[in-house]
Parts: sequence; C-alpha cells; structure tokens
Amino acid sequence: MKKLLTISTLAILAACGEKQSESTEQINILENLTFSVDTVVIDVGEEIFMPGAYSAFAISEEEDRVFTFYEPEVEVHEIDLNNNKLVARHKFEKDGPNMIPNYANYLQVLNDDELFLGNFYTGVIFTLDGKKVKSLPFQAEKYSGFDPDFSMSMGNSITLSSDKKTALFYPNEGIGAPDGLAILNADEMSGELVALPALEMSENFRIKMSDGSITFGQLQKISWVNEQFILYSGTTSDIYLYDQTDSLRLVTFPHQLVPKMKTGEFPSTADTYERLREVGREIDKQITFSNFYWDKTRQMYFRLAQMNWEVNEEAQSFSADIYLFSYDKDFNLTGEAEVEGLDALPFQSFMKNGKLYSRWVVGENPAFIVYSFDF
Repeated sequence: MKKLLTISTLAILAACGEKQSESTEQINILENLTFSVDTVVIDVGEEIFMPGAYSAFAISEEEDRVFTFYEPEVEVHEIDLNNNKLVARHKFEKDGPNMIPNYANYLQVLNDDELFLGNFYTGVIFTLDGKKVKSLPFQAEKYSGFDPDFSMSMGNSITLSSDKKTALFYPNEGIGAPDGLAILNADEMSGELVALPALEMSENFRIKMSDGSITFGQLQKISWVNEQFILYSGTTSDIYLYDQTDSLRLVTFPHQLVPKMKTGEFPSTADTYERLREVGREIDKQITFSNFYWDKTRQMYFRLAQMNWEVNEEAQSFSADIYLFSYDKDFNLTGEAEVEGLDALPFQSFMKNGKLYSRWVVGENPAFIVYSFDF
C-alpha cells in the first residue's frame, strides 16, 4: 500500500455546527519502516525498592524527566532520563489534609514542581514535597452547571490541562451515571456533560461477571498530548479533540491496512470466569488502538494498534500483530505499516526524542525498552 487518503474531519462546535474537511492523496511515509530496540537500565544508587511495583508514568514537558508512582511506599520517583538515574523519591501522606488519593492510577506532570494524581473518586494537585494544592472531586453536587437529576460519584481517566483550568473525565456508568464526557472548570467549580457518540460503541465490547466483580473490555480514555485533550477508545480509530474553547472536533481516519473499528456482537455478562476469558480473548483478536504520542523531533503524532492477539497457555505468553500509524500536526494520516518483529504493544510507554520508551525491569533496577523507528 503506497498511498493514503487524508483524514475526514467533522467539527462539533459549541453551536453544534458541522464541517467536513477535504480529502487529498499523500504518500505513505511508513512504507519502508524498520525499527531497532535497546534497553536502558536506571542507576538507583543504594536505594532499595521493588521497581516492578510502579503503577503510573508521566514524562515532563521538556522530556528530560519521568515521574512514576510507587504504591508500596506512597512515593513518586523522579528519574533523570538524560543521565538514566533515579534523582528523587518524593514522599506523600497516607492520611490527613495532604492525603494522596488511595490506589492512585493516574499521574500527570503539570510543571516543574507540581503533579496531578487521581483515582476513581477524585483528582488532586500536589507540590513535589507532598502538599495538596487543590482537589477535584467527582461528585456532581460539588459543581454548578450539571442537571439537578444528574448523579455521579466515580469516574475514570481524569485528565487536567497544563494551565490547571480544565479537567475532563468519564463518569462511571457502573453506578448509574449516564454516558458522556464530564468537563470541569477547575477555577469556577462548574461543569457540563457532553455526549461522545463516536465512542459509545465501546460499551459493546465490554463484558463483566454477572455478580459485577470483574469487568473486561474497552474503556473510553483521555490523554493530554501536545497541549490538547485527545479522547479515544481502543475499539475505534475515531477520536475527539477538545481545545478548551468549549468545542469538540471529531476526527476520523481512512485506514486501509487495518479495520477502522471492532465489529460483531458479544455478550455483556458471563456466569463463569472461564466464559469471561473466552469472550475477552475473542474481543482482543480484533483491532485495538492505543493512545497517541507526540514526537517533538519530527513534529508529528504516532499511534500503535494490535490485532490477532493470541495466548500461549503452555508458554504463559501472548503475541499479536502490531501496527504503527503516523499523522501530521493537524492529524492527517500520513502513514501506516505493520511492525514486523514486534509482537506486543509497548507497556506504560512515552516518547522522548523521537524514541518510544516502555517500562521494564532488569534485576533489581527499573529500566526502559527503547524503540527507534526509522522510515
């Protein structure tokens, strides 16, 4: 495949206007894609901890440091990526006025001395020395602007703009909250709920135990990338962009190498764990799209996807076909290729200097697998 069509863009403005972009032909810049792999081991000095217990990663705007949450000691570790060295263990409190969110599963670097940590109930801005700056709870009654009948107390994928004025998250539908995106004005403590019809199909590819104990499948997610919000799901190549001017823009991509979305019908509940795994694996065999990465060096975006995911029970391993996509700064699709020789999506990854870093462990040290893509 040598040529692609550029994206078709539907703008959903505050006034609900629509605009369709024009399509032109472009060369597939990934046609001759190759990649190489290296491993970087982090020097931790005399520090002793379990590097496999890291649960979230966030890279600084300058791409010189990465921060990771260390749940066992309620710490955030700061790693110097230029010198591959652990430079600080920032301690946080388990209780009291500066308590860190329990089971924090989201970490974001806001500036040189502030972090944003969140869980399913709240998001909190902290200084690096553990002092709480501001909390953003998920309770609707804490904000003006929501319908009086709207109730929420949980959410996922909370993400904050770098200026700390806007927060986005998905209300948890498991407790009756309606589908949609919650947009919060952190300064005015106001909010609104916005529908995302292009991502609603995600719920068709989720299955849970009949007792509600385990849920498997695709969630809608949010990323703050290159000073904008990207709303996406593994079920579809479609995304929304939110630019803080009270507008959303739906972006669709003319993929030719892979399907544009998952298809078919699957049960939403299972009575046994074996049935849950069986259905989950069938869902995973279809295309699954990752988040977006911004490459400062090339001034373009990248995205990965996997398909034909399989499990080898005997070897206790899994494999899949992996694909790489490229986009210009305006989200025009410029290339797509199968990454021959790569059989799994990089785990907890970020981009630095045009290379993709993925979490790893070597002995008792944290490490990163570094992927270099050439084309």
